[in-house]
Amino acid sequence: MVQDFYATSIAARPVYADKHLLVTRTDNPFGLRFAGEIDLTNSDAVAQSLHVALAYAGDPHLDLSRLSFCDISGIRALVDAAGELRDGRRLLLHGLPANLQTVLRATGWADMPALVLCSCGGDAL
Repeated sequence: MVQDFYATSIAARPVYADKHLLVTRTDNPFGLRFAGEIDLTNSDAVAQSLHVALAYAGDPHLDLSRLSFCDISGIRALVDAAGELRDGRRLLLHGLPANLQTVLRATGWADMPALVLCSCGGDAL
C-alpha cells in the first residue's frame, strides 16, 4: 500500500494547509504527500509546494493516494512542475487516482519524460 510506503518522520511539518488540502513532506522517499482537494483556490499554493520538492537533487516523489479531488488547475501544476525539471530528473507520481491517470494519458501529458505515473508501490525504490 502506497500510504504505508512513505516514511512520515518529517511529515509533521506541513508545507501547506487550508480547509481542503494538507501538503506534508516525506523523507523516504523524499517528496510530498497531498491529502484532500486541489482546485483553483489552492492550485497556486500547490505549485509553490512543488517548488519546495524540486529544490532538492534527485527525483521527487509525490504521494497522491489521499487526494480526493483535483481539477485541471491542479493537474497543470503537476505538469508544469515536471516541465521545469532538467538534467534527466523526473517527478514520480504515486497513488494517482484512476480518473487523473485517464486525464494525463488522454492529453498526452503522461508521455512527458519528466512525469512518471509510478505504480511501483515503493517496491522498486
